[in-house]
Amino acid sequence: MHQAVKNKKSLFFLLLVLIAYKNFDLKAKPKNHLYLESSSKKNFYKSDNRTIVNKKVNWESYKTKYNEKDYLIWEKLDKSFDLKNYIKTNKIKERIYINNISLSSFNRSIVFSNKTAGPDIGWLVPPGLRWNKKYKFDASVRGHNRRLKDEPFLKWNGGDAVGQFYYQPIVREKYSFGLNMGMRSVYKGDAIGGQTNIGEGLSAGFRIDRKLSDTAGIAFGAEQLLHFDGVTDTGRDIYLTATKAFWTNNIEGIFPLDVFTAGIGTGKLAEGNVKMLCSDLLGGSGTETENKRRLCWAPIFSISRVFNKNFSTIFEYNSKDFLLGASYIPYSKIPLRGSFAVILSDHIDNYKVHNFNEMRWVFRLSLGF
Repeated sequence: MHQAVKNKKSLFFLLLVLIAYKNFDLKAKPKNHLYLESSSKKNFYKSDNRTIVNKKVNWESYKTKYNEKDYLIWEKLDKSFDLKNYIKTNKIKERIYINNISLSSFNRSIVFSNKTAGPDIGWLVPPGLRWNKKYKFDASVRGHNRRLKDEPFLKWNGGDAVGQFYYQPIVREKYSFGLNMGMRSVYKGDAIGGQTNIGEGLSAGFRIDRKLSDTAGIAFGAEQLLHFDGVTDTGRDIYLTATKAFWTNNIEGIFPLDVFTAGIGTGKLAEGNVKMLCSDLLGGSGTETENKRRLCWAPIFSISRVFNKNFSTIFEYNSKDFLLGASYIPYSKIPLRGSFAVILSDHIDNYKVHNFNEMRWVFRLSLGF
């Protein structure tokens, strides 16, 4: 009899232990607190001085015995909530994330999170951001008109254009390496421009770059480095550039995005009045076929404001010119980008700002795959 009572007490105690264990969830969330999950609609949520913007949020309540004071209490904000004003008012300085967007390059364009190609952030100056992981090939045509004074602004007037082709086969998390080819002539023009036959003026170069962070990088490379015939005058454009981007109010994913690139270059990147370290290295600058000019280095930079994933503005100093323009990519799934810029001043007049009758324009059209 005594043994039976003892066994019943043991079973009762074991049953209590099992019930307590079942109701005690080590992974449970605090009472009346809300758990954050992602989905498709964008909403704003805040707790104390921390703010999160997410594409979608599903709220689920958990009940536990934890002290509520030890946990954050989230509240859903209405559509009129102004995130920028809230941050400014509450003097929030910590970094805020939306989708943890990383930035990379694609020729002269920017790429978001290795998925979506954006507009150009430079015309001639190469960005320093590491090459993106999605697109390895890019074909690009850049050119300019030769407007004479008082002629119509949009007139081609024997302008000129060159072709460039890029292949970046090695792309790792921190660096990439690739090759490029230049084609001096992409059309047969009149006596002023396009005098060489299509396909002439072939040259080759390379690019190696390194990722410093999700918003910064450095690149070293050359375009038209090796000339395969005697009609290439597009310049041995050796360059070393660094790029840093800044999100608005340091909120990752909130446009506009400001991108700064600076460095030094040779060839067409050193045709201006400020030059240094000149030499006869590699046969000269390669900017002319008849006159062998020395290979010099010059400072270069570009400043771009990316308003969204489709549109940007560009202000660039490529040693020869100061120019101001814009770039647009019409389709998010097709990496077709176009840029158009006006030359504000050039080295011939010691960078004196042109009046409208003297202004000329440049363009770049690129398609990747």
